Amino acid sequence: MKKSVKVVKLFGIDVNLHYSWWIVFALLSWNLSSSFFPGYFPGETTNTYWFMGILASLLLFVSVLLHELAHSLVAKARNIKVESITLFFFGGVASITREDMKPSSEFLMAIAGPLFSFFLSGVFFLFYWLNINFIVTAISFYLAQLNLVLAIFNLFPGYPLDGGRALRAILHAYYKDLRKATHIAVIGGKIFAGFLIFVGFMGLFSGEGAGLWLLVLGGFLYFIAGMSYEQVVFREELSKIKVKTLMNKKYSLIKPEMSFAKFTKKYSPTEEDVFVVKGRKFMGILDSRRIESMSVDVQKRIKIKQISLPISQVKTLRKNDNAYTAFHKFAEQNLNLLPVVEKGKFLGIVTRKAVMHALVWNLKFGVCKRGQKVAKSLEGKK
Repeated sequence: MKKSVKVVKLFGIDVNLHYSWWIVFALLSWNLSSSFFPGYFPGETTNTYWFMGILASLLLFVSVLLHELAHSLVAKARNIKVESITLFFFGGVASITREDMKPSSEFLMAIAGPLFSFFLSGVFFLFYWLNINFIVTAISFYLAQLNLVLAIFNLFPGYPLDGGRALRAILHAYYKDLRKATHIAVIGGKIFAGFLIFVGFMGLFSGEGAGLWLLVLGGFLYFIAGMSYEQVVFREELSKIKVKTLMNKKYSLIKPEMSFAKFTKKYSPTEEDVFVVKGRKFMGILDSRRIESMSVDVQKRIKIKQISLPISQVKTLRKNDNAYTAFHKFAEQNLNLLPVVEKGKFLGIVTRKAVMHALVWNLKFGVCKRGQKVAKSLEGKK
């Protein structure tokens, strides 16, 4: 099942909505209509409060979207491609293609969101102060506070919050070491997450409704902070490994004209799931996991070419790409095998298993680091 759905495209960026948004939207609308608005602005009908709750929830979502767009538009201005934004209710994640971002670019991107939230808070406060009518005043009162909280909350210097990203950018510029900068920023993020968890527990014991929200938010931030550091280590280690060192030139070739029945009879005993299909006029990838069950009669009639993915539809690798690029392409296409192609020539294959094996060995034994030292010493002797 898909975890998000595309809702709109803005400035060339796909905006996706995570499925959890609907749950939080329903809970927030209910909380606003049954508690917040009746408590601060009594005397209205139930239908009016429900209208206000739903509208305020939608406008909060728009506020979060604008916050994330501020990050993305600064990225685009710095020539960093943003492919999509996936929105949760109180935040979002931008899919950025470049991983080697300059500290100055990351800093500007990080602070753009909170600054825009401060601006939105001021706009909503102005509408509240103008007191145009009851509904506008009540909703503006709520959104002015929420955008202010969103801005201040995100400025805390702990990764993965915006303030933590800004801190990481500063530390990266100072230390010239992204891994070290991320480690320090993540510590700040975990401390802040621990504080939220503590306050959340206290709130639950004292009967405060916000306690559960803070507990969940703190746990989520703690998990993301740890995972963010692991991703940096992961990227750094895989970037040291070249595809050509993982490339396998010995692989099974399946003929496009072979029937699926003959294929299953010959290759079912193997542990492979993905195969290279190659003939005089066809080249592609056969992923057995994507093939639906079929009758024996159909298996005899259908050809391998008919159920294979043509090479033109596969994001291939080049031998000088690094293993991190390979890992991304594996994930994007949900494949366990990718061909290495240069100038139209098929050079070999790389498997996801080979990439993960190299990563484990490099992390555990420092294989790439030793290899680099040996290479440098040999160059020095020439």
